[in-house]
Amino acid sequence: MQPANVVGLNNKSVYSDIRTYLKKFNSIHTQKNYERSLRNFFMWYRGKELELIKTEDLKVRNADLTEYQIFLKEHYSNITINNYIAPIQSLYEWLEINEYKINSMHTKIDPLPDDSEHCGALYLDEAEKMASIVREDKVKGIEKSTFVRLAYTTSFRKSTLLSIKYSDIKLDEKRGYYNVAVIGKKSKKHTVPISRELYNELMLIKEQKYYERYNDGKIFHLSTKTIQLMMDGLRTKMGLPPERNIKFHSLRNVAAGFGTLEEAKKHLNHSNIATTETYYRHINEDLSNSISLRMEEKIDDIILERLTKEELIDLVLNQNYGTLTQIKKEAQEKLLNRGEILG
Repeated sequence: MQPANVVGLNNKSVYSDIRTYLKKFNSIHTQKNYERSLRNFFMWYRGKELELIKTEDLKVRNADLTEYQIFLKEHYSNITINNYIAPIQSLYEWLEINEYKINSMHTKIDPLPDDSEHCGALYLDEAEKMASIVREDKVKGIEKSTFVRLAYTTSFRKSTLLSIKYSDIKLDEKRGYYNVAVIGKKSKKHTVPISRELYNELMLIKEQKYYERYNDGKIFHLSTKTIQLMMDGLRTKMGLPPERNIKFHSLRNVAAGFGTLEEAKKHLNHSNIATTETYYRHINEDLSNSISLRMEEKIDDIILERLTKEELIDLVLNQNYGTLTQIKKEAQEKLLNRGEILG
């Protein structure tokens, strides 16, 4: 007589085997991502939930997966599409090894080229220095400087920046800042606020004598070649080594170092937070403050009391921008609690 605890082991469903496949990955995060990709595919391909997939539903042609790839291109970036296709290919290889009558080679399609515009991390103080340096250029210095500032402040892409018109900027009278409304990638509407000070800088471009020859309402009139030469010059003047891979797109990613991941997603106008996470990790790649290092570094708090006031202020002012901003906010709150009026 067959023991009760082994009854049905030879009667497994396709879904049961898929669950076994997913469990072979140690990371819960990987399991969930792979399962999501598989669910999306079979819902598109067979119109079925993963739990209802049968052996006959697994038959797939190379043309089917190619069609799915084309379908995804209407909604996602290339790197995201490659990440969605990979779990399907991996599953079919595993199922074939486990004696399913399928040919995993049918799922082999060429990955799409990486269009994520990966570039080196650039930090706020460096971006501000770039704006300061190009402002001294004899030809369109103010325009170049403001172009750089608007790039790292709004995180708009180069093509979007070049298409902005003065009419796209509106004053929010209630709140006192200006909103820049644009149409970004995939025709998505996107609005980002800018300060009055930055708006005034944009208005300075209109006052330049050369601006009189333009009548298209656009703010910037910089060619792709001019922008490339500008970045080449900045890398040289600032001594930025080639291995840092600093490009104009690096300016867009400066903002990824501020706020939460969700805030960065909204600011960068990403549809998928996984895309934001790539930039967020990239810009926050400094591991010097990692837990593993802090655990071993035991320094008594009294060390701060031994510094002079000037040394302590200097120490605070030399912290990274995010830390310094937080310190300033807490200092402001303490002064307000003391009843001091800040001017």
